[in-house]
Amino acid sequence: MRNALYLFVIAAIFASPALAQDTGPVIVEKHGNTTTETEFKTAGTTNLNMQMFKDFSILKQNDPEVALQLARNPSLVENQAFLQKNPALQAFLAKYPDARDELQTNPGNFMTPVAGSKWASHEAAGIPRHK
Repeated sequence: MRNALYLFVIAAIFASPALAQDTGPVIVEKHGNTTTETEFKTAGTTNLNMQMFKDFSILKQNDPEVALQLARNPSLVENQAFLQKNPALQAFLAKYPDARDELQTNPGNFMTPVAGSKWASHEAAGIPRHK
């Protein structure tokens, strides 16, 4: 029996590092009698069109002004006058029809917020500002 316990302890010691690699940091919050543990894991790219992101990155490099305007207001992808002035963006949206919606719902996947970006604000996220 003692040998079995010894083997179990050894197995647990060697298995711990392997198990730890599958987990991310854990945040523990205590509010009164409630304790919440949140484990963070790395986001996968399985459902992401990485070529679309690469192509948008090239678009941003080739036309930084368009990128700046979209970072301030992603809904410009719906503005026909804006699109007519920016044929590279038109071509991108033609190649990736889902990008129009993605740019508006998840602009942070494509761009970094700049001064005037409403989508990166506390209010847009529904988080009240503390005074």
